[in-house]
Amino acid sequence: MEHARPHSTPVIAAALTVPRVDARTELAARALALARSTALGVLGDPAAAEDVAQEVAIVALQRSPRDPAKLDAWLHRVAVRKAIDETRRRKRRPTVALDESHDVGVEDEGIARALALLRPLPPRQRAALTLRYVHDLPDDAIARALGCRPATVRSLLSRGRDALRETLEET
Repeated sequence: MEHARPHSTPVIAAALTVPRVDARTELAARALALARSTALGVLGDPAAAEDVAQEVAIVALQRSPRDPAKLDAWLHRVAVRKAIDETRRRKRRPTVALDESHDVGVEDEGIARALALLRPLPPRQRAALTLRYVHDLPDDAIARALGCRPATVRSLLSRGRDALRETLEET
């Protein structure tokens, strides 16, 4: 007596090779995209921003908010905090100066110039400016991400814009 072989084996194997896009994959992709741009504005270093984005994606997969309406605000908060933590770590670590010809990994000259202008600002000012002008967030959302009041956000934005204006007038 012959055993019947299932004819769907190739179909099952094909289904296993197609990447599954589920809620966790979408959450990780959203966290990576949002955190990468936020961290880049705060840190000014694409490689460090990528590292922070990966940390944020891991945190998002481990414990994201239950309310999907609060996801972006929560991701911004986590990204800003992780990026500021990275700036603190960098201050404690010894660094080696690179020559001027070093490629920082930013292809767009406009982005590279913006990052260079943001670099001398304190991390919270960089974070506030990035959340406002890259992510187009209102004061309340920026305040939630930074863990401060909206009035503090307005002050950070004002001081950051003043510092940028002074830098631009000098050049």
